[in-house]
Amino acid sequence: MNLRSYKILVIFFFISGLVFSQSNEIEKLKKKRIQYQTEIKNAERLLSKKGKSKISYLNELKILNSKIASQNNVIATYRSEIDVISKKVEENKEFIHQLALEISTIKKGYEALILEANRQLGSNMNEFMVVFSSSSFSEAYRRFNLLKQYSSYRKRQGLVLLETKVKHDSILAKNKMILQQKTNTYNLLNEELESIKLAIASKQNYVGKLKKEEKWLKKDIEIKKKSSNDLKLAIEKLILEASKSSTYTFSNFSKAKGQLVWPVKDGVVTNKFGEHNHAILKGVKVKNNGIDITALKENEVKCVYEGTVSRVIAIPGYNKAVIVRHGKYLTVYANLVDVYVKNGDVIQSNQEIGQIYTDSNEKSGILHFEIWEENKKINPVDWLVKYN
Repeated sequence: MNLRSYKILVIFFFISGLVFSQSNEIEKLKKKRIQYQTEIKNAERLLSKKGKSKISYLNELKILNSKIASQNNVIATYRSEIDVISKKVEENKEFIHQLALEISTIKKGYEALILEANRQLGSNMNEFMVVFSSSSFSEAYRRFNLLKQYSSYRKRQGLVLLETKVKHDSILAKNKMILQQKTNTYNLLNEELESIKLAIASKQNYVGKLKKEEKWLKKDIEIKKKSSNDLKLAIEKLILEASKSSTYTFSNFSKAKGQLVWPVKDGVVTNKFGEHNHAILKGVKVKNNGIDITALKENEVKCVYEGTVSRVIAIPGYNKAVIVRHGKYLTVYANLVDVYVKNGDVIQSNQEIGQIYTDSNEKSGILHFEIWEENKKINPVDWLVKYN
């Protein structure tokens, strides 16, 4: 293989590797987009079931905020995909240019070979005369082999030209397909941008109405803060008791990060983990030891991983709460109205443990969900499987 052919192969394999890695990147973006689009559908389903109270109105705003966040994530995946496609197109253009130069060079060399061959065959010194005019058998044999190699070389050069042209045309066709993919993605991006404009307009309507309820909102914050603190104290007491009485039962819970089933079907996270700004009140921070998941009231609450029920307790503001132990980890399910398990029960992943509390006039309820590692609170979102 000559240097030029070697060079074209190196470029081809390099580009093939890039195309493969970029295809993987696009597939990952598409998987993320499916997740965010599922979150949007769940939010829209909940928003279609409107409640009648101030609390439901505030929660609808939180659902809408969650929907807008998911829409922004969808837009981000489209933009990233367009960037990946644009990069791929530019790389393919450079490869097409290199192939075109290679085709031109090989073509000129091949034309020169054919002309030389025709000149030799047209002269008195044709191939047979070259062999039979040799002064000895060994010289005739060498000449015969040289002619065979020369003929073989011409054929190989013809094949190299043909293969290079096929590669060139293949990449050219692929580029056209990629450009069409970019156009389609760009159109979907614009549709999503229009959709988010409508969602933001709807959000402003919610905010405008709820701003008139500042006194009630502040009272609601205080009630939730007290309920959260009562639940925290109950969990810490349980942890202290466990540390004094015995060692933890072994559990593989730590290996399940990112794979836990959701505690409720088709839920939307309407209050995230940690400290963050209040949905309405400017300058007011709220803190959450877990996450709040809004779901339709008919959905049952399920255990996210196999374990043992440590406590079923009543917490003012959170109704009933179930605390399940998984070795050194605890999962907490609060704001339940009906509970199907009791202290000491060994339960399985996806087993129903209760139902979310909802007012009689409401269509959806809020599950408060926490995960603790010994006495450390951790973000449940990092542990739940990405597709709800």
